Amino acid sequence: MISTIILNGLAFVSGPIFSGILGTDNYGIAAVYLTWVQIASTVFSLQAGGTVALARGNFPIKDQGKYQSSVLSLASISYCIFSILTIIVSCMLRFKYKLNILMILFGLVQGWGMYCVSFMNSKLAYEFEAVKNCLLSILTSSLTIGLSLVLIISLPRECNYWGRVIGQSAVYAVLGLIIFAVVFKSGKTCFKAEYWGFTLPIAIPTIFHLLAGIVLNQSDKVMIQGMINNSAAGIYALAATFGAVLSAIWNAFNNSWVPYYYEYSRQKQIKEIKKHAYNYIELFTLITVGFILLSREVFHIYAKEMFWEGTDFIPLFAVGYYFVFLYSFPVNFEFYSKETKTIAIGTTLAAGCNIILNYVLIYSMGVIGAVIATATSHGLQFVFHYFNAKKIKSEQFPFSLYEFIPGILVVFSACFIYLFTKEQWMIRWGIGAALGIYMLIKIIRRGEIF
Repeated sequence: MISTIILNGLAFVSGPIFSGILGTDNYGIAAVYLTWVQIASTVFSLQAGGTVALARGNFPIKDQGKYQSSVLSLASISYCIFSILTIIVSCMLRFKYKLNILMILFGLVQGWGMYCVSFMNSKLAYEFEAVKNCLLSILTSSLTIGLSLVLIISLPRECNYWGRVIGQSAVYAVLGLIIFAVVFKSGKTCFKAEYWGFTLPIAIPTIFHLLAGIVLNQSDKVMIQGMINNSAAGIYALAATFGAVLSAIWNAFNNSWVPYYYEYSRQKQIKEIKKHAYNYIELFTLITVGFILLSREVFHIYAKEMFWEGTDFIPLFAVGYYFVFLYSFPVNFEFYSKETKTIAIGTTLAAGCNIILNYVLIYSMGVIGAVIATATSHGLQFVFHYFNAKKIKSEQFPFSLYEFIPGILVVFSACFIYLFTKEQWMIRWGIGAALGIYMLIKIIRRGEIF
């Protein structure tokens, strides 16, 4: 939880610094570049690292080093092949589509490094090396932010987005090489049919889930850039970064909730699940409401005035992240039931829905249309996974749809309060303070977070 909070805290703090130095236009370019890097890192690596946890239950502990070096080699070989194909295709199309080949090369290098860091994070997490995992994450984030700032300041303003590109790529390249050397030295195994045969059937379906998730969450920036301009994409990106604070809080909570949820499920302690789930839903609902009510003034401190156009996007971002929180209940159950293909289908449908809505709403409403499209897609994603979980094993998924509706209504009510009290900050902050005190008292009385 601490690692997640620190990492997202660094991203949150660095957001206004980068946006202020880069400006709306260059910040938009850097944000869209990172979206393409994340896609390459997800697809080209085959997501082989996602099997590290499962391997611990299927191969002897003494063979884990061999397995890890083998699947990291598999991912790296796959990444190289896809990268070569990407470069060839890019060179063929560069004149027609005005592609920046140098930026593509930096992005490909960064994507591989990001995968290696993610692989090591998984390895350390499932080997219960929490401190090392935390240090690696903080080191990576600090170095990319620090080097990027130095380079951005050193470059001319019209092309200073290259500082962000090079700063990230260089750090991830170096860390990727170090991690690959460490893992391979430990396992000394490149190819083993048993390991690759175990990895591929599990990992490949995960690609579609993760890729669809990236498309769902990142396609807005790309489409805004193409349909409007870089400046609009930059304004949207910074507001999204601010709204992602809620996602960071949910991630920290979910990392703590899931192990207990799975253990209660294994023991068929349905009453315990229901009791703690109720507390969890109430807590996150009130956090979301407080975030919406306080967001306006905090964002104006966080961002320079040139980005304030994105202020009113934030409550809608919060609604979207609240639906992500709700959809985690059926999705966690689907993972527990090994229904990973269905998870991929749901995410893919939501991503497709988001793209269609983006085309319609960005054209008719501008940037706010993209925010509405994403929130709506997350809502549909929740509905899909809820009914699928009920279809799998209704008796083992003990949540009624009616148990989620009150929280949804409360969050939408907070949006209306925000809308009608924009200039009356004392009302919004007063309500937020009262809810915070109420929740704090409840947590103290029960002696646990949820």
